[in-house]
Amino acid sequence: MGKIGNCQVAVTAELWTGVHAWLVGAQLYLPATSLTPGQRSRGRIPSTVGFQEKWRQALTLLRQVRASGITVTAVVADAEFGDCAALRRALHRLRLPYALGVSADTVVFPGVPTPRPPTPRVGKGRPRKRGVLPADTPRVAAEDWATQQAAYAWRLVRWRNGTNPPWQAQFLRPWVTPAHDWRAHRRVAPPVWLLIERDLGATPRLKCYLVHLPATASWQAMVHLAHQPWGIEQQYQELKDEVGLDHFEGRSFHGWHRHVALTAVAYAFLQRERVRRRRHPLTFPQARAVVTGILTAYYFLTHRRQLNMLIKLAEIPLRIEQSRPYTEAPRHADTAALTPSEASTRRLISVTVPSPFTRHRSPSWS
Repeated sequence: MGKIGNCQVAVTAELWTGVHAWLVGAQLYLPATSLTPGQRSRGRIPSTVGFQEKWRQALTLLRQVRASGITVTAVVADAEFGDCAALRRALHRLRLPYALGVSADTVVFPGVPTPRPPTPRVGKGRPRKRGVLPADTPRVAAEDWATQQAAYAWRLVRWRNGTNPPWQAQFLRPWVTPAHDWRAHRRVAPPVWLLIERDLGATPRLKCYLVHLPATASWQAMVHLAHQPWGIEQQYQELKDEVGLDHFEGRSFHGWHRHVALTAVAYAFLQRERVRRRRHPLTFPQARAVVTGILTAYYFLTHRRQLNMLIKLAEIPLRIEQSRPYTEAPRHADTAALTPSEASTRRLISVTVPSPFTRHRSPSWS
């Protein structure tokens, strides 16, 4: 509509402990169109920053979190990341359990398919090395498979998110093998659980997850892990409402990362105050005032020129006088139209502030 929006897309990593969430990493997503010489100059994007897909950024953040000494027991993400087979392969190599949302049209092999040895090539040419799946190997989309199941195949499971009221829905969990790796690379992916959720509303909606847990995992453990993102969603809402995560209006690469880092520090302080046992716990306004003071001090420590100006202003002698009732002739044109009754009740406030930046004395304001 003729307006340039300040669009900011980020990939973030959050640590969810089951009670509190902590923002532990963030990267600004830069599409390839934002990395032209002109865009780099306007956004002050370093030359060392190149284009990365979101799943690569997420994997980088995960490795940084683990390298910092934080223990990661499982990974959860939405379908934008769950649909990426490369990310799932990386999580398997890292031996991390996961529950990733996937699209309803994700194609899977029921069970584990068994490729047969390739048939020898007749005549000249490179010998075949990759196996071949039998033509009758079944493959089906997750949504289509769910609609084919009888009513008794669905299992009712109840779970609770924190202290919220309990939820319940119907679930299926077949043991499947994602078909993407076979289509793209002719290799069989590790088998996982396909968890399909159907709500109990008048028009049931399906949600699909690929869950990497042992074959002995219980229904409760699987459903509980798949619904852990609720804590992350609650954290995002508080980050926006309480400490202004989405209030950044700058257009520089480093400025955005500084804003997110300070927001994470402020939110961590609020979370820490919640954990502490206090006789009179801090309210959000009080905690926000403390964080504001910390961030203000950080700003002046990193902007020495503004700090020096503030120090000079603090050294200015300020004199405020309250004169006697205003009965004499007005000295300014703006008070000439006062009536005698208004003039008898008005008092003159005279403030004298000498400027430290000029050699002349500044006039008085009335």
